[in-house]
Amino acid sequence: MKIFLDTIGCRLNQAEIETIARQFRAAGHAIVASAAEADLAVVNTCTVTSAAASDSRAALRRLARLGVGEVVATGCWATLEPEAAAALPGVRRIVPNPEKDSLVADLLHLPLCSFDLEPLARQPLPGLRLRTRAFIKAQDGCDNACTFCITTAARGPVRRCRPG
Repeated sequence: MKIFLDTIGCRLNQAEIETIARQFRAAGHAIVASAAEADLAVVNTCTVTSAAASDSRAALRRLARLGVGEVVATGCWATLEPEAAAALPGVRRIVPNPEKDSLVADLLHLPLCSFDLEPLARQPLPGLRLRTRAFIKAQDGCDNACTFCITTAARGPVRRCRPG
């Protein structure tokens, strides 16, 4: 299957989309640079600002216009606004942040332990965001309750990520 991945927002979202790419590749699927050639698309959304939420909705709508067979919305905006995300054309599945670690395993009906080992060689995501260094997810969530920040609502309480 050909998979298109898109992410809006922070470095944590970028680290997560790289993990999702690694898991799809490990299961034998190809990551493609163009949504037009994809069978499945995953968008890791953001809601930290109204512009980020708007960009998230626009990315999901764009995939529907391109005729991608199945679109999966995950990330902070999809977690906080699951009904709105599900109402967008082409969106077939919503994966809230607490379930994101098992997104690929659930989509492919594989045990999560299939993806336990980190590969020795890294492959960058195709497209415009070719980077040579990966982001490492060390923590998810936040225990602060800043009045201006939606992160606590979207990501939940702080959780340290296990090594490996």
